[in-house]
Amino acid sequence: MNLLNKLSLRFRIFTALIIMILMTAVTVALLTFFHFQETTKEFHEDRLASKEKTIIETIDYETTDYHEEINHNNIKNVLESRIFEYADINDVHISLYGLDGKLLLTSEAKLTPERKEVPEVIMQNITPNNDRFEVRKTEGDKTLLTSYRLIYNLNQQPIGIISIPYKHDDSFLQEALIDLLERLSGVIIIVLALGALVSWWISKSITSRLQEIAFKFENTHIAQKNKPIKYKYNDEVSVIVDSYNEMVNKINEQSEQLLQVEREETWREAARQVAHELKNPLTPMRLQMQSFQMRFDPEAPDIKEKVNELSKGIIRQIDTLSDIAEAFTDYTKMPVRRDKTIELITEIDIALELFDEDSLTFKAPKEPIYINFDPNYLVRIITNLVKNANQAIPIGRTPKIEIELEKNESHVNILVKDNGSGVPDEIVDKLFVPKFSTKSSGSGLGLPMVKKIVEEYDGTIRFRNNQGDGSTFIITLPFNIHTQ
Repeated sequence: MNLLNKLSLRFRIFTALIIMILMTAVTVALLTFFHFQETTKEFHEDRLASKEKTIIETIDYETTDYHEEINHNNIKNVLESRIFEYADINDVHISLYGLDGKLLLTSEAKLTPERKEVPEVIMQNITPNNDRFEVRKTEGDKTLLTSYRLIYNLNQQPIGIISIPYKHDDSFLQEALIDLLERLSGVIIIVLALGALVSWWISKSITSRLQEIAFKFENTHIAQKNKPIKYKYNDEVSVIVDSYNEMVNKINEQSEQLLQVEREETWREAARQVAHELKNPLTPMRLQMQSFQMRFDPEAPDIKEKVNELSKGIIRQIDTLSDIAEAFTDYTKMPVRRDKTIELITEIDIALELFDEDSLTFKAPKEPIYINFDPNYLVRIITNLVKNANQAIPIGRTPKIEIELEKNESHVNILVKDNGSGVPDEIVDKLFVPKFSTKSSGSGLGLPMVKKIVEEYDGTIRFRNNQGDGSTFIITLPFNIHTQ
């Protein structure tokens, strides 16, 4: 039992089907063998009965035209001259016995001692109510069937006993049976081979469905959108599939609830971060104003310079507040999408005019690329990625930023490469999280805004660190929802 439990389900199904096919084949062979034997036996019995019937009818016909009434005393005289003729016509030997069981006539040249009179056991059992008795004797391949039957006159009175021995050799029938079984064995081997292939296919089909379900189970996570299994069969496996799909629906609902909680928490964190960023410039503004108020002297000769210095400081802090507010507004209050057909290469060229051309390289296919997209959204994406690329390049290193378009049958890729320092491993997971920034002056909302726009168009954004220096951000937009 332990060994059986260690065998794979596929092997157990395959083995069970092969055993069933083998048992069926053996059963068919045995049934064929016994049926053949029974058919042979019935054939010889029917043949003997047919010959016996013919002989009895011939005797009845002969006795009908006889000039006197036939009885047990004169039956010998009636048939004495005809018994050999009847035997030759029917190709059997015929023996006539009296009602006392003594031999009267026979067509056999030489009788065995037991054939010279009717055996006692037959005499005891043969009666007008049971007027036929059959004896079977087998010696090797040969079988001797001997029938004993009462014959009657016109008045239905018993007048004698007719015995017909029927000898048949079954050797040729056994040869025929062997030949049949050999042919059947060939068929069984072919069926077994085909059955093995079908069994293997069935076992593989069943286990592959289970493996697919197992794979789905292994890759089911609450942090992702799980897809139900499409199963077109109505069998035992469908019960498992239905249970899995029901579980997936519940997980997706719980996952959506969890994501909603996480989004709300992210917004709370973003709001706290922005509030913190707003306090940073407000504090020095307050201190500057308090200090100026305490030291204000309208008669001081340098009063104009002090007012100008105070004004410049306040204006700088106000600009910082404006930048923070604008960045947060860009992320939280995105304008309504206004999609239209744009030529992607041209729009990216326009967006890049805001930057230093010496540090930029733009590679694109020769043929135009048309998509349905909001051009303002596209400018935001390109502007943010190029700004990030510029800011990632250390001071003292000549900036080198490359924008490239790749087009295939189903997607278009926008690649932005830089020769900066790359993305450190410790911040990879936080790169697209609102509020996170590696720069002291950053709001941490640029890349999350880009990600939000891209995902609205069912696209993806990812990055990789280049060999050597720098990193590459890759935006993929599917054609199947944008292409004209």
